[in-house]
Amino acid sequence: MELKEQKQKVDLSYYLGTWRNSYEKARLIGEFTFFEKDGVMQIRIKNSKDSFYKSNWDIAPVRPHSYAPEINDVVAFQAHLKMEEMEAFLAINENKGLLIIAGYLTFDTNDERSDCFVREFFYKV
Repeated sequence: MELKEQKQKVDLSYYLGTWRNSYEKARLIGEFTFFEKDGVMQIRIKNSKDSFYKSNWDIAPVRPHSYAPEINDVVAFQAHLKMEEMEAFLAINENKGLLIIAGYLTFDTNDERSDCFVREFFYKV
C-alpha cells in the first residue's frame, strides 16, 4: 500500500521516535521507530532478542486513524509489510500512553510455520 502523503495534515510529532517493547522477552518486536519521509509516516521495526522472526523487516508506510471521520484526533495506525517469506498486518492503537501492536502474520505457503497473531505493548523511549 503506497501513500503519497497523509490525507489531513495532523500533528503526529508525539508519535515520532522510538518505542520499546515493555516485555523484555517479547515474542516478535523489540522496538520500532516512527519517522516521517516526504510527508508520509513510516515504521522501521527491530526484532526482539528472542523473536521467532529472524529476518530484517522492511520499512513501510503507516496510515493514521481517528475515532471518527470528521475529527483529527489520531489514536491508531495501520501498516502492511510484505517481506520475502512473511506478510504482516499491524494494527497499532494508543491506550494510556502505550502503543499496542496487534500483529497478524501470514507465512509463505511453502513455510511450515503456522500463521499467527501477536500482541505487544510499547512505551516511548
